[in-house]
Amino acid sequence: MVEIQIDSIRATYEIRGEKAVLMCPPHPLMGGNRFDVRLERISSELTRNDISTLRFDYKTPFRGGIGEIEDAEICLNHLKDRHSLIIVLGYSFGSVVASNIADKCDAAIYISPLKRVDSIEFIDSRVPKLFVIATKDQIVPLNESYEIYNLASKPKEIVEIETDHFYFGRFDVLARVVRDFVLSL
Repeated sequence: MVEIQIDSIRATYEIRGEKAVLMCPPHPLMGGNRFDVRLERISSELTRNDISTLRFDYKTPFRGGIGEIEDAEICLNHLKDRHSLIIVLGYSFGSVVASNIADKCDAAIYISPLKRVDSIEFIDSRVPKLFVIATKDQIVPLNESYEIYNLASKPKEIVEIETDHFYFGRFDVLARVVRDFVLSL
């Protein structure tokens, strides 16, 4: 594990293999950062399977979503110089951020995706996509998650996990679902 700064963006970079997953954290005004427990669990599972990960913190102050997309793009460019296949992953707010750079990646993973947050909207991409939804999500209504999935172009997959928005008690299941998708690419 290496703690780095990319254009003043603090990041944790786990270098393992040619595939890399860029992880966009949840909303920074709700405490979202690179140390989010879901992102850490997923990162651990991926690195055990020789997949590199980069988790980052959005710059401060919060910039309405547009600046956070720019942060993700800066981190993506850092990975492009070092890896042959890049998957962007976003959780909650991070899924909207990830969707805005997905067409510049090889695949995308959206965990509890939202249609819109602050000034940014979920954008479809042509890359392979995995949607992970929580059946008891108290923040993202189930019908909203399915609407985003149904409107998304192919190729796409969806996995339901019986849990709430925070995936409590299901972190390992979430990590394995992500791992399996990344290994299939």
